[in-house]
Amino acid sequence: MDKPDFRDIDPSRHASIKRKRSDAVADLIRSHIFQAGLKPDDRLPQEPELIEMFGCSRSTIREALKSLEVQGLVQNTTGPGGGARVAPVSINRIVGLLSNYFYFQSVSAAQIYQIRRLIEPELAFSVVGHLTPAHFAALDKAIAVQKHHPGGDADWEHHRHAEIDFHDVLIEACPNPLLGLVCRFVNEAIRHLIGRSGVQEFAASFTCENIDFHKRLMSAFRSGNAARARRVMLDHVLSAEAVVVPATDRGIDQPVFSEPLRLD
Repeated sequence: MDKPDFRDIDPSRHASIKRKRSDAVADLIRSHIFQAGLKPDDRLPQEPELIEMFGCSRSTIREALKSLEVQGLVQNTTGPGGGARVAPVSINRIVGLLSNYFYFQSVSAAQIYQIRRLIEPELAFSVVGHLTPAHFAALDKAIAVQKHHPGGDADWEHHRHAEIDFHDVLIEACPNPLLGLVCRFVNEAIRHLIGRSGVQEFAASFTCENIDFHKRLMSAFRSGNAARARRVMLDHVLSAEAVVVPATDRGIDQPVFSEPLRLD
C-alpha cells in the first residue's frame, strides 16, 4: 500500500492547510488508519516514520495526534512501549461530543417527538431476534424501577431516567449502528428535557402508561413479533407525546399511520 504523503494534497487546499497544517495531517493519519485496516489497540507508526510519511515536523505530528486523541480515535501513551494506538470509538463518547450541540441550540419537546415517531418504531422492529438474556434482564430491571411510585421531584426524575434506560437497552441491541446512534442522540436530548418538561403533575398516570407500553413491548419481543413491536412502540411514542408536548405545539405533520394502534 502506498504511503500517504502530505505533499500530494490537492494544491487547491494549500491555503487552508497553511493555516492549520496539523489538521490536514490528522486527516491523513485518519485515512491511513482506515486504508491500512487498523483495528482498536493496533499501533500506529512511530513518530519518526510518521514525520517521513507526511513530510512535516515533529511538532505538527504531535499536534495532529493530540487532535485525534481528543476526537477519541487515537490513544497516546508515554514511556517504554508507548506511542500512538488506535482507540476503540465508544458510542457514549460520540454522543457526548454531539450533545454539545444542545448548549447552543434550543430543541423543543415537539421537535424531539417529531423524530421519535419516525425512528423508535424502527428501533423496536430491528431488535427482535437480537435481544440476549442480559438485555431482557436489563429491560425487566428498568420496568421494576418504574414501578416504584414517585415521592417527590428526585423520585420523579429517577422514574423518567428509568424509562429512558429501557430505550437505551434497546439501542444496545440494535443491529443497525447508524439507527442506534441516532436513537441514542435523541435519548440524550430527552434527558436534557427531564426536570423542565412540566409534566410532574401527571407523573403517576404517565408512569403507569409507560409501564404498560413497556410490558406490551416485552411481550412482542419475547414472542418474536417484530411488526407488533413496531406498532406498540409507535403507540407508546404518540401516547407520551400527548402528555409531554403542549397541544399548541403539536402542529407538525404526523406520519402516515399516526393514530394510536391498540393491539390488546
